[in-house]
Amino acid sequence: MLKKKILFIVTVYRIGERIHPIIPKLYEFSDIDLLKVNEMSSDMNWYGTNDPRITFNSKYEKYFDNIFDGGSSSIEHYGARNETPCDVIKNLNIDKYDLVIYDDDRNRHGVWYIFEQIKNKIPMIGNVHGNWWSSLDGFPEKNNITKSYNKSFNYVSVFGAKEKNSYEFNDFVLDGGIPSNDELKYYDRTNDFILVIVNFLGNRNMPSLYNIQVDEKFINTSGLLELQNKYHKKIVFKLKSRADHPYPQKDFDYLNSVVPKELDYEIIMDFPDHNQLICGAFLVISAPSTFALKPIQKGIPTILIKGAGTVGNFCDYRGLVELNKDIILNRVEKEISLGRDNNFIKNTINGGINFNSTEKYIKNIRGLLSENN
Repeated sequence: MLKKKILFIVTVYRIGERIHPIIPKLYEFSDIDLLKVNEMSSDMNWYGTNDPRITFNSKYEKYFDNIFDGGSSSIEHYGARNETPCDVIKNLNIDKYDLVIYDDDRNRHGVWYIFEQIKNKIPMIGNVHGNWWSSLDGFPEKNNITKSYNKSFNYVSVFGAKEKNSYEFNDFVLDGGIPSNDELKYYDRTNDFILVIVNFLGNRNMPSLYNIQVDEKFINTSGLLELQNKYHKKIVFKLKSRADHPYPQKDFDYLNSVVPKELDYEIIMDFPDHNQLICGAFLVISAPSTFALKPIQKGIPTILIKGAGTVGNFCDYRGLVELNKDIILNRVEKEISLGRDNNFIKNTINGGINFNSTEKYIKNIRGLLSENN
């Protein structure tokens, strides 16, 4: 039996990394080509402290028959426009593929050009951008999936049943979990530090719906010093590298300027192994963020701060609280005593309880390939 042929499109590392672990499993029953555009193109200068594309290439390039690089003309940061596909996309022979996987759910990077050629022939699967606005938190008008359906994909994979069921019409919505979180099962918790996952620092403007930044007020109001004194753990700030703010040293300098001298802390940005980082944490304080699903899945006490990020899937999370020292300190004690939030995990991440999202995702892929024989 001939193998199926799949085109795998990567655009932004921190979005796509959630599904990258499916690549070896796809290779078991298909031939795969890779299309690198936007921030995954080799022409993009990395904007953080360590380039994760090096890790991607070393782990996954061996599984691809052909690798196409869109180059600078596919990169938004260099002025490329979403509606104008690069020449590499225009010249792709799309007819040879049985299925296309796109790592995002936004109609960007010229992927519409690919979809237009295959929309009535084969499945093209988008993937949810991350924990994002939806009817779950009262902002369906900001949802990427409803905007991009039948424009850049005809199927889309989301994290779990709660998200899938938030769409009135959801036959095209697949719940594929978060495959990259599966490897958490191989890591032991070491309880070395208190991890603070930062969305926006106080040195830049934020989206209008976010009103909490990590600034001097946040440091004083979040109870970090009190938590450190009580649990005797170093504070580790994890910053997000951003293409629209490619100044890691400015971010490090800013945070150093607002942290009190009596706090024992460390600042990191791009970390080579996110699962290892998470499993080193005794406690996590974070903006509502896809990254915060990792410690919740692992059973690490996790506090999310309202207003610091998109609520989305966290609308019913028990540890979502206001930025208030007393509330946070009390919630930390409760989270430690309550343990892993299995009900939240089960409803939010398909395969999240047993760390088998990859299996769920691949089952969805096989189902679509069977339907389109």
